[in-house]
Amino acid sequence: MPGPRLPRLAGAIVVSIAVHAAAAEPAAGPARANYYPTRELDVRPGIKTRVHPEYPETAARRGLSGKVVLRLYINEKGIVDRVETLRAQPPGMFEHSAERAFSAARFSPGMKNKHPVKTQMTIEVSFDSPTPAPAPGAGWR
Repeated sequence: MPGPRLPRLAGAIVVSIAVHAAAAEPAAGPARANYYPTRELDVRPGIKTRVHPEYPETAARRGLSGKVVLRLYINEKGIVDRVETLRAQPPGMFEHSAERAFSAARFSPGMKNKHPVKTQMTIEVSFDSPTPAPAPGAGWR
């Protein structure tokens, strides 16, 4: 079965990812307490797979750029247990794509006292608007 179809766009789509310490957004509730924030680790999780969030077709047609801040809950094997959107700009446009892409990501586990541990980390995913296609007839004359 073929993979998901990506929209055809004239320009390149740029998605950049930044990792932040989880200290900025405290976790809520006891269920999340067993995931160490990255600031408490000896070694942070490292990404092992290429992550390419799909640029939503609706956003591409409208020429929108945006950012999504996610919290990832990564287990001792480097598998993402949960993804939670903390903020998104513009709201409702890029969250699903970012969540889906990072749910499938694989990491080297975070380490504390030389042992792999459950980790929570905050990342920012930027979606930059693709370059508009040249108008028909524009170009060589």
